[in-house]
Amino acid sequence: MKEKIIKNAIALFNEHSISSVSMKQIADTLKISAGNLQYHFKNKEALLFKIYEEMHQEALHYILPENKYITLHHFEEMMLKFDDLQQRYQFFFNDIVHIIKKYPSIGKLHETSNLIRFREGRKLIDYYVESGRMAPETDGVDYDKVVFSVWMISTFWQSQRQVIQTSAYQINKCPSIEMLWNLLIPYLSEKGWEEYQQIRKFVKLPTK
Repeated sequence: MKEKIIKNAIALFNEHSISSVSMKQIADTLKISAGNLQYHFKNKEALLFKIYEEMHQEALHYILPENKYITLHHFEEMMLKFDDLQQRYQFFFNDIVHIIKKYPSIGKLHETSNLIRFREGRKLIDYYVESGRMAPETDGVDYDKVVFSVWMISTFWQSQRQVIQTSAYQINKCPSIEMLWNLLIPYLSEKGWEEYQQIRKFVKLPTK
């Protein structure tokens, strides 16, 4: 029953936004009593925390594989998986600031998740530098800030599209991975650029 509640709640949150959906509405949609719903999840924060725990555990699978040669395509695969996660949990990324302010337990777990992503992202870039695919860090290049910029673009990509919807502005109509590569390409070495071109010969970027 818990999985059915979670699946139904996610669908309602995605359609109406989290603040517009009550626990009663979730119970009514499932045709169960409010008491039955409360038996499984005592309030909305408990329900959201469980949903976010599942998101958090899934996202951990995107981190660096161990003892394996990693190509530049791993970055693309990792970010596309994260984009798919955002599509399935649209409500969270659309209302992320509201959620972490209103539900501190979720905010704390989200911060922990992000710190892991920052650490793993830096390890990935260090690997690319050591393997000659990206230029070494210099006084003018701070890869910790690059990692943070990747996080900013990927995390808020969906919500920024809602802010700038006019058809007259086309820059933000591309898929997020295209914008992320636009950020990283200037840091690629000659070897990295050649590898990226090979990837593009065989793997097309998504169109949306």
